[in-house]
Amino acid sequence: MPTRSCGSPTYYRMNRRRFLASVGASSFTALAGCPGRPGQSGDGVATNTEPERTATNTRSGETATRVPFRVDDAGFERRVDGGYEPLVVRGVNLGMAKPGTFPGQAAITRAEYDRWLAAIGEIANVVRTYTIHPPAFYRALAAYNESADEPLLLLQGTWVPTADLLDAGDAAGLSATVDRELRRTVDALHGATTLPERPGHASGTYDADVSDATLGLLFGIEWPPEVVVATNEHDTVQSTGGRYVRSTDGKPFERWLAGRLDGAVAYEMETYGVQHPAAFVNWVTTDPLDHPYEPFRNEDRVSVDPDTVVATDEFQSGTFAAYHVYPYYPDLLNETPAYVEYVDHRGERNSYAGYLNDLAGATERALLIAEFGVPSSRGIAHRDVHGRDQGRNTETEQGEMVAAMYEDIIHADTAGGVAFAWQDEWFKRTWNLDARSVPGRRPYWSNIETPEQRFGLLAFEPTDAVSLGGDRADWNGATTASATQVRETAARPLEALRVSHDYEGLGVRLEFDRSGGQLDWRTTNALVTVGLTGRPTQLPVGTEPTVQADFVARLAGPGDSRLLVDSTYDAFAREFGRVAGLDIDAYRTGDAGFVPVREPINLGYTVPATEERVPFEAVETGRLRYGVGDPTATRYDSLTDVYVDPDEGVVELKLPWILLNVADPSSKRRLRTEWDAGLAVTEFDHVEVGAVTVSPASRTEQRSEAPSLDSVVSGIDDGTVRTVRYAWDRWNQPAYEERLKQSYHVLADAGWRT
Repeated sequence: MPTRSCGSPTYYRMNRRRFLASVGASSFTALAGCPGRPGQSGDGVATNTEPERTATNTRSGETATRVPFRVDDAGFERRVDGGYEPLVVRGVNLGMAKPGTFPGQAAITRAEYDRWLAAIGEIANVVRTYTIHPPAFYRALAAYNESADEPLLLLQGTWVPTADLLDAGDAAGLSATVDRELRRTVDALHGATTLPERPGHASGTYDADVSDATLGLLFGIEWPPEVVVATNEHDTVQSTGGRYVRSTDGKPFERWLAGRLDGAVAYEMETYGVQHPAAFVNWVTTDPLDHPYEPFRNEDRVSVDPDTVVATDEFQSGTFAAYHVYPYYPDLLNETPAYVEYVDHRGERNSYAGYLNDLAGATERALLIAEFGVPSSRGIAHRDVHGRDQGRNTETEQGEMVAAMYEDIIHADTAGGVAFAWQDEWFKRTWNLDARSVPGRRPYWSNIETPEQRFGLLAFEPTDAVSLGGDRADWNGATTASATQVRETAARPLEALRVSHDYEGLGVRLEFDRSGGQLDWRTTNALVTVGLTGRPTQLPVGTEPTVQADFVARLAGPGDSRLLVDSTYDAFAREFGRVAGLDIDAYRTGDAGFVPVREPINLGYTVPATEERVPFEAVETGRLRYGVGDPTATRYDSLTDVYVDPDEGVVELKLPWILLNVADPSSKRRLRTEWDAGLAVTEFDHVEVGAVTVSPASRTEQRSEAPSLDSVVSGIDDGTVRTVRYAWDRWNQPAYEERLKQSYHVLADAGWRT
């Protein structure tokens, strides 16, 4: 093996990693890397006093190159009096959407930006954008930094639409369009442009210069592997050397990336005499590592190597590697033994840390983890072998996991990380539920079941939310019905039913007779029925009365309560029933009866390195969780479905719209009744809600006995339980309030554990 000199980037990274391991990551911000590098003292502390080189600013005619930030293989540095000092990124990604809008509408206001940036600045030193935001964002950022003790720095993105790339095939066909957008990005940062109105883009007069607070340019998206392959196969990108960024040894797609970055850097130099660090976005699917345990070929089909895109001597600011890395995807993170068995700095097994360690060792560039995080959604879409799942996390768990992942990122000897994301994004979809909602209406309601919508540290909540905290005021204006006692010896008969709703789901409040002491689930169960299709059915507990219901929520206490669906109306069976191995004929005819409400988290695959078959997996997402859903309560649990006040005899329940086959509550559309209609939708006017209480004989040793019917809302007519008709007005713009999640406060209190 050849000897590595201290000037070698590879030696520098290895030496630095060894030194960090000995001193601990807490000393990271004081380190500058290889002893004896130019501008550093022998003990590795930054003492750089070299003068900045100059270039001509062609717009002003002045000779003055500004390099407010730079990056080398050690990480970022910022300009200070007399030189540069190390900067570790602790950032938050900021999207373009809010409730009621898609990102391309660029609808966030100046007041919202002011609030959000102030809150971000309390916990982070960097905010990242994916594209050009409206002028209000840059004005708000400039205003914040004028008075802040520490500036909030900007990683500015330039978006490339995935659909355009897929249509083009060869990315080279988009070169002119992308280059033009990169120049617009540079002009916006310098507050020196007016952008015309364009569908899907921000526009207006950009007059706030935030270039001195811009940490770098981060170009692109998670590149589709098929586009990378097509670009490489077409081989239309020439190996021309750029003045500032080049890729003479790279593949065609890497040369294409280098050309775009070189053009952006050259434009900023020629126009403004300024340089900023620059990089392109990458992700696990196109990393330069080999992944023999990845079960899906497309996820390890091709590599995009940031080490082939290099800065020339004229580009003082430098290039870096930027990756989106989540703990639960792709499946190689759960299947690679070296990752699954990897022991982190805590002495715990941690596949995420194992992968980060490999990734950091695979690049000579400074490594920025530009996206990481977990969502605080009710639903789940993918598991992580060590519990950092894509969903089904409380807000507190979300914050703890983000802080722990940031620790992993720092301990992997990276330049830092940028958490995803600042705000919840109602417009998004997730693979396992997206077919059950109306695409053009997603921003108008809050699908708490969908993980992709709930990554934010900032929540948007309905102004008239059903909070599940026992507050009677939540039910003002609710549709109300009294109950009829059927059995005189009933332990706790039902007295009243109240029905309401918000943008998250259908709310139901049950009020029981309080004369019998505390509510006891051993003697009293409740069945809440919800009907959308008008079809009568028998209650799924062996009692004789029929009811107009497609869903039944059985409330039998913590750990034993669930939402059930009539098998003929089961969306899971219609979409995934065959791969799940269900008896489709029994579901189609209804002979399967009422069944659990489920969602898939894994469609099954074979691990190529071992030929092991990992089966299809689904979770019973209809299981109902007991807790306190009021965010102001000390015992707040963000995943609460059911709130109980046993002394007052009050039970409150909220059922997410998507689990009731409501594809869009704002326009009142549901899945069609007919099995063969699949997941097609139709309009509906109202829902029918009923409630009965039963003595749970089925939970005793006398299994053959049917539960005794104790009380019924509104009584029984000719053997059919009466139900309450509940309707609401359609809406096009939701009214909502902002709330910092518990995850935000966890990060603030923990200082992200650095």
